[in-house]
Amino acid sequence: MESQNHYYGHSRAFAHYLGEDGPRHIAGLVQHGWTALSPVTTHFRDFPWLASPTYRGPNRLLVWSHRSRAWDPASSAPTTAVGAPFAYEAVSRGLQDSPRGEGTVILPVHGIETQAISGDHRAAARRWFDSEGPSTVSIYWSDARDERLVDAYREAGHRCVTLGARTDPDFLARLVGLVAGSARVVSNRLSTPVVYAAWLGRSVGVYGDPMLLDSEDRSSLERLERTWPELYGYETDDDAARAVATDELGAGDLLEPDALRRALGWDRRRVAPFVRHWTTSPVERALVNVRRRSGAPAPTAPKPAAGEQKPAEASSGIDLAWLRAATSYLPRPLGGARASSSEPIELDGSAPAA
Repeated sequence: MESQNHYYGHSRAFAHYLGEDGPRHIAGLVQHGWTALSPVTTHFRDFPWLASPTYRGPNRLLVWSHRSRAWDPASSAPTTAVGAPFAYEAVSRGLQDSPRGEGTVILPVHGIETQAISGDHRAAARRWFDSEGPSTVSIYWSDARDERLVDAYREAGHRCVTLGARTDPDFLARLVGLVAGSARVVSNRLSTPVVYAAWLGRSVGVYGDPMLLDSEDRSSLERLERTWPELYGYETDDDAARAVATDELGAGDLLEPDALRRALGWDRRRVAPFVRHWTTSPVERALVNVRRRSGAPAPTAPKPAAGEQKPAEASSGIDLAWLRAATSYLPRPLGGARASSSEPIELDGSAPAA
């Protein structure tokens, strides 16, 4: 239905697991990342009518897990737990119990195009080099455009890669390969890839300056550490971390193929999700973006530190960052069921193409 169902290659992961020829449009909305709050109030917040307990339409709200510590069944709309697409992709490739690979993968906390993050990446890069040794640093696509940020990690002695834009259908395949091929995954903030890595049985660590997004305060970061203490620190208990991650991803309750097809609306050919994807959904998303834009406070540029990410682009009449973010929701062809590449994209000093 909505283009976000296909972010990070999630619909492709479902198709791969089910042996489909290619991704299909989903009759509903799929949670598209791990979240510290209910996905009903985060990933589905732009479509409040679908989250209403009184809504009786055909669309489903598909979450990863009802076992997550962020889940609040008392305040949530009716949802169906299907498990994380990452887990289905890992199972499809036989990686859920694979032995550890080699080296450390670092995934620094990232900003988004409309919300910059403040922090000293040069200091973070040096600290990680001292504690982890030379590592592979996976830099989020929008951050990879900032040559100063990439240089901060490269000059500290790390290898720099990226996984592609969130609209790249190969994104998840690259992330599965990167995490499964490592011995250890670390970040300066608890995030989706850390949870993925813990479930795959890789050593994980969350430590260092968590940095701050625009308009963010430290209370939310403190809540993360209080709620998921098993995943914090330089060293964590592997078994405890994996147990938590299994619940967070719904990986212990993955649906059998027939049940997953029914949940996705793939048990039969449906015209409505296809039509909505190409017609009404872009209109709905445009209205959402306009409402967000009209109600959002004017961004303030953070003071950069050495090696820090550049602030969001200033504009003279046109907010290019907001425009890029808004147009990223435009529908695209879905591609095939198998990724064309499962290798991360090397950052060689030139800015990646969008």
